[in-house]
Order: sequence, then structure tokens, then C-alpha cells
Amino acid sequence: MLGRMLGEVLREQEGQALFDQEERIRRLSIQRRRGPRAGRAQAAGLLAEALEGLPGEQIEPIIRAFTVYFRLVNLAEQHHRVRRARAHANTADAEPQRGSFEATFHALRRAGISAAQAREGVRRLEIILTLTAHPTEASRRTVLSKLHRLAGYLEQRDRCRQTPAEKERALAAVREEITALWQTDEIRHERPSVGDEVKNVAWYIEEILWNLLPEVTDQIARAFGRVYGEPLGPTPGPVRVHSWVGGDMDGNPRVTPDVLEDAILAYRVRGLRRLVRAAQQLGDALSQSSRHVTPPPALLASLDRDAERLPEVAATWNARTEGEPFRRKLRFVQARLEATLALGESRRAALHRRMETHGSEPPPSLAMPLGNATAYGSPEELSADLELVADTLALAGCARSGEHEVRALLARVRAFGFSIAELEARAPAEDARAAAGTLSSSTTVQMSSGAARLLGALDAIARAQRESGETACRTLILSMTQGPDDVLAALACARAMGLGAEGKADARGARIDIVPLFESYQALTGSADIVRALLDHPDYREHVRARGVQEVMIGYSDSSKEVGLLAATAALRRTQEALPAVASEAGITLRIFHGRGESVARGGGPAQEAILALPPGAVAGRYKATEQGEALDHKYARPELALRTLELVLGGALLHTLDAQPRAAPEDLKRYAAAFDEMADAGRLAYRALVWEDPQFEKFFSTATPLDAITRLNIGSRPSKRASGGMESLRAIPWVFAWTQNRAILPAWYGVGTGLASLGETRGGLALLREMAASWPFFRALLSGVEMVLAKSEISIFTRYAALAPEDARAAIAPRILEEHTRTRRWVKRILGVKKLLDGNPTLQRSIALRNPYVDPLSYLQVELLRSERTGNHPRDRELLLTLNGIAAGMRNTG
Repeated sequence: MLGRMLGEVLREQEGQALFDQEERIRRLSIQRRRGPRAGRAQAAGLLAEALEGLPGEQIEPIIRAFTVYFRLVNLAEQHHRVRRARAHANTADAEPQRGSFEATFHALRRAGISAAQAREGVRRLEIILTLTAHPTEASRRTVLSKLHRLAGYLEQRDRCRQTPAEKERALAAVREEITALWQTDEIRHERPSVGDEVKNVAWYIEEILWNLLPEVTDQIARAFGRVYGEPLGPTPGPVRVHSWVGGDMDGNPRVTPDVLEDAILAYRVRGLRRLVRAAQQLGDALSQSSRHVTPPPALLASLDRDAERLPEVAATWNARTEGEPFRRKLRFVQARLEATLALGESRRAALHRRMETHGSEPPPSLAMPLGNATAYGSPEELSADLELVADTLALAGCARSGEHEVRALLARVRAFGFSIAELEARAPAEDARAAAGTLSSSTTVQMSSGAARLLGALDAIARAQRESGETACRTLILSMTQGPDDVLAALACARAMGLGAEGKADARGARIDIVPLFESYQALTGSADIVRALLDHPDYREHVRARGVQEVMIGYSDSSKEVGLLAATAALRRTQEALPAVASEAGITLRIFHGRGESVARGGGPAQEAILALPPGAVAGRYKATEQGEALDHKYARPELALRTLELVLGGALLHTLDAQPRAAPEDLKRYAAAFDEMADAGRLAYRALVWEDPQFEKFFSTATPLDAITRLNIGSRPSKRASGGMESLRAIPWVFAWTQNRAILPAWYGVGTGLASLGETRGGLALLREMAASWPFFRALLSGVEMVLAKSEISIFTRYAALAPEDARAAIAPRILEEHTRTRRWVKRILGVKKLLDGNPTLQRSIALRNPYVDPLSYLQVELLRSERTGNHPRDRELLLTLNGIAAGMRNTG
């Protein structure tokens, strides 16, 4: 239906000739892949001829036609996922959907986990989603908004029995939205600001997660009751939402201390506005009269205290709420929230005035009241009020007339506090070392810009904590941590800037978690020794015990770019085996923070499968991971998608925590790990030999990919490189993005075939590989990801990009890539025992087979546009950038 409407829009807006041209290109592309084998080469030639001969005025409309088609295809697939889940839920006596809460509890029960053990496991769960501004969302917010409205029309079409007139109006609305989508520019005219990114990420929290989190807790309770036949009982919400957006200073000079402080205030003001509306709505709803309901003494006593402390509020509402004690209580709550919001808005307005006046100059001190008698001092005070209301409603016999709604709001407060997200700060470890060195120097030393920024950020965090409590921002992540001194330096800086455990610079601890981020292969390999040295340090050990947990972040991106997928995956596994043992030795609670991306080369893959593949003991009730860029729209654009995402993450964490998944015997796991490490070493040597040791590789990479165009695409506020330099300074996201655009997707498989062959060609090697795939979730998850990427890759298209490279670079590099791709495909199929990639996942296989023919024309055009740009003949920068968006939409991935 959506495709047909797009065709109508094309004819109306661009004319029949353009539509006929697009249809001819589409048919040739399909024949090239799925037509009779004898005619495929001819179809490929005709396709290339048609695209090379396109009149100049038709190039952009053709690119946009395929791009908009992919937008609609992605929307239809998302809608199908929602429809399938709903149909499954409505089928009587059906098996629970795979990965659902009910399926998880059935798996626990089959594994011998009692109701009491399962209940305790749920109560221990702590899932933290950290939303980031990593630039992997190529679509403009305005385009996404139109797609979200289209999703709403499809939802209504499925759920409501419409009259013929209503159907006609709905279809007209869909057609109008597609027309508006066609008429909207796909390309951002300027790079988004940090403030734009804050607004973007706030949309997903406010419109989806805010309302969803209480529902998640209810769904867990219902599934537990169905499986175990008894109530789950009171359970704290297991999910918390954090954000790096506005606090990530790693390589982004646009995130200044003032920007960080503004982000904290923006999240706080948005959260308080939501809370004010929620309190007002509850006050409207809780109309129970003391004539019909006996108010418990605890409620009446709290009203007396409120009236004494807030006489002006009492004078305003006493007459209006006479005989309605619950409504009166909510009016006091509303008034206190309004006062808290007013403080936040005043604070933010003053900050903006200061930023406009002083710009980048060192700001003067800003005297602001820290609160007033009406405002709430902390989210805990609000929680206490809401808990009192919920408890007294239950005592008064109002469990079915308001208690559930109050507890839902209470769950939101416990999950979010006053802010829609808890900000986290990230800074390079070298800035912490430089700042600490300056602070401890007995002589006047010129402070580096990075050191000054970090100290300014810590000062802003200290101020925010004084005004809003610790949850405003209580995490500092140190990127590229190389040793314990990096973390100790950050702790010293935090103390010096007013974050001492007792508000004193000389306090031994600090009111902030210092999180080392191990990203490089060397850092991952040495991470256990670094953490052990930290926990052996008396001051630091005291600090961690006071904080209650030591968080350690592991990066999936830079290590993969450095040594290839196999070696990076092996290092990550060893790290997660070693760190829990180090924490256990020190008697410290550990939380591992997974810095995953969406692509396989950056740790992406099915959420539950990835969690279950982690080493034993690596979760222990606590799971934290980044959600980046395009992942937000894929996973959280609609409540049903978000719920499915959360149930997969929560279910995986619960199964892993209670060790309820089948595992191989310890001696077998040891044997598998040793074999994998040998394969990983072979893969690392092959990958390094190509990417880092061949002098022709960088020239080939820069010319056989659209990297230069990617750097011009305004998809994020931060630069594509951490610093000036070559490939070593290029971030992992544009590295993966470039290889995805030329359809090779090299970072996700190069070296894997060599590694598999190094074991598979030995005596009994293939049998061992098949045993590992069947019995070891870690290896199975890796193979699954590589298989998917190989199915998505298109080497015949890649060779067209390779032809753009200079002859010497192409001759040195391209044959090795083709050979490794063939080798990797062959070994993956042999191990999995399939004739065709993804034979074990026909749904995904069909989706990729249907998409690829529609991506191909965009790739052909991108090659021609790159060639034209580089030869100086009629460069078409705008059309080139449009192909980046289109291929990203078709591949459903950037970096």
C-alpha cells in the first residue's frame, strides 16, 4: 500500500517520465539479482547503462525515490513486528513469544528456579540504558517525525473498525504525509548543535519511555503470576535512563562546562514539567469524598503539616478541596513541583544570560537561591509524598480507584528523579591527568584547554548536585584510560572542585563515580591489572565502598578497528571473565558498562543473544549499555517496539543472573576459549597485515569508500576525528560507515575467515568448530552476526567502488579483500551446515533479499558521483550526500 502511494506521489509531483524511469531501473536491478541466471549479466550491464545515462535533472529525484521507498519499507517492517507481537498475544493457548517476559519465566521454571528465587532475581535487576549522541542517525528529525505520524495512521488502521468514509480520510492522510515526506529535504543544512541533540534524545524519553516504564513493571508482574501462579509483590522498577547527550566531552569541543550545565537543567526542566502535569491530572482524578471514604490518619496528619508549611497554597486550595483529602494532598504536591520547576527555569534563564554575555570567557560566579520553602529538595521527598498517597488510598479501599495511577507516577519518579534522564559526563583520561598535575603543581603552570574544560565541568556538576541532588549527574567516564593514575587523577580533580564526599576538598572520597573506559586492545588486555591496582589503593577503595559500586566501561569499537573483530571479541571476553574475579577478591560490587554500537563491528546484534553470550558472572543483576544514534529509532520509535526491546534486555539479564541458560561443562568452556583465542590471534595477524601494515591500504580506503563525503554529512555535533591525523585518529563510526556504504562491510568480517580456517583445517578442527557453535553461546552469537553481515554485503558492488582507487592501491588491496570474503563465507557455511547464508533465519534472509536490489541503484549512482567529483567533471555534492542517506536507510545501518 505504501509503495503504491509513493508511486502515485511520484507521478503527481515529478511526472510520468520520471516514474517510468524509476520503474525501469527497479526492474533491471531485480533482474540482475533474481532473474534467470543467463540474463543477470545482461541486466547488470543495462542497469549500469541506464544509471550512467541518466539526465542530470533526473539524478536527484531517482535517488530520493529509492530513499523514500526505504523509509516506507522500514516503517512497514516495524509495523509488522508490532502486528505479529499483538497477534501472538491474542492467540489462545499459544506458546509465549520467544524472549518475552512469560517465555523468560517459563525458562527459569524449567531450569529449576523457584518462585522465591525468581522474585529475588527480579528485585535485584538494575538495567541502565545510556542514550548517546553518537552520530549514526543520518535522518533529520523532521523526516523521523513524519514517519512517526505515518506509523500512527497504520496503527489506527489496524486497531479500529472504520467506516468507508473514515477509511477514505485515513488513506488521504497517509497520502498527504507521503507527499510531505517527498517534498521535505533529506539533508541537514548545518551540523546539529548539542542542544539539538538534547531535544532529539528527549523526544524518545518523553514520548515513549516516560509512559512505558511503569507498564514494564506491570508486564513483569503479570508474566510472573501466569507462570508461577502467585503474585510477584512490590518490585522497584528495574530500568533507569541515563544520557551522554550534553555531557560527552570526548573529542567534541562544542560540549563546554556551560553546555553541560545547560543539558542538566534542560533534562530537569523537561522532567519537572511532566511531573507538574501528572500531579495536576492525579489531583483532578482523586475526587474521593470524606463522606464516602474514611481518610486514614496518616493522610490527615500530612495535610496539617502541609498547611502549616505552605499557608499560601492552603489558602488557595482549602475551599476548593473541602472534603476531598486526596485531591488536597495532590494540590500541595503540584504546588511544590511548580515551585521546583520555577527554580529550574530561573536557573536556566540566568545561565543563558551569562552565556550570551560572556561567551567563552571564564564566567563570573552566579549567585542563585538553592531552593525555597515550597520547592522539593530532592526526588526522595516527592517519592515519600506519593508513597503516602498510594498507601493511604489502599487503606481507604481505593485500590481500584486511583492507587495504581499514583504508583505508576511513583515508579516514574524512582526511575527518572526530577529529570527525564540522568546526565553522565565523559572526558579523555589525558585531561584528568593534566588537570590534576596543574592542581598539584607548586608553581604557576599553563593549564591545557582540556584540563580547564574538565575542571569547569566538575564545578558545574558540583553546583547541580547542590541544587538538584546527586542524580543530576554522578558519573564521570574516562575515555582511553591507560592506567590507575588516570582514575586517581580524576578523583583528585573531583574533590578539588567541590565534589568531596562530605562537600570538602580534602575528603577521601567523592560524590561521583569515576568510570575507567577501556577501549584499545592493550587497555582491555591490561584492564584487570588496572582495576586491581585501583582497588588496592586505600583511598580509592574507601571511595568505592562509600559509592557502593565500581563501574567499568568496555568499548567495542576502537579495539575492533585496531585488531579486527575476532581478536577484539576475544579480548572483551577475557576482560569480562577477569573483572568480576578482581572485584570479588576486593569485596567490591562491580557493574560492567557495555559501549556497544548498532553494527556488528561495534558490538551490535540481537540484545538478548548478546547478553546470554556474556561470560558467567558478568551480569550479576546489573546490566548497562549504550543506545546510540539510529538504534533509538529502530528500537524505541513506538511503545510496542520499546517494550519488546526492554523485555529482551531484561529477560536476558534475568536468565544470565540466575544462570538459567544451558551451559557447557567448565572443562569444555576452557577448551573452547583456548581454541577461540588461537583463532583470534590468527585473525588479528591477518587483519593487521592488511589494515595497518600494508602501506597501500590507507590510500585504497580513502578512495574506494565515500569517506570524504561522509565527513561532510551533518549527522552529529562532534567531528569525525579525535584529532588531526590519518586513519589512527579516525573514529570507529565513520570507519564502519564508509565500509557499509561501499557494501563490503569489511570491519565485521575481515580476518574471521583466516581465523576459522586456522582451526578448521587442523585434524578434528571442523568438528570442534561445530561443537562450539552448538554448545557455546559466545561463539554462536559471533557467528550469527558475521553470517548476517556477509548476507548483507555485496562484493560485486564493492568491486565498482574498488575501481575508483588508484591502480597500485587497488592491485595491492582489493584481491586480498575478495579472497578473505570468499574464505569467510565458505567457513561460516561449513560450520553452520547451510548451503546458503541465513538458511536458519528465513525471515531475515527474505528481508535482505528483498532490500538489496533496491539498494543497488543507489550504489551504482554513488560510484558515478564519486568518480565525477574526483575528476572534477560536474561534481554533484548534494546528490552524493543524498546517496549516503539512501544507502543507510536501505542497509538499516550507518556505523
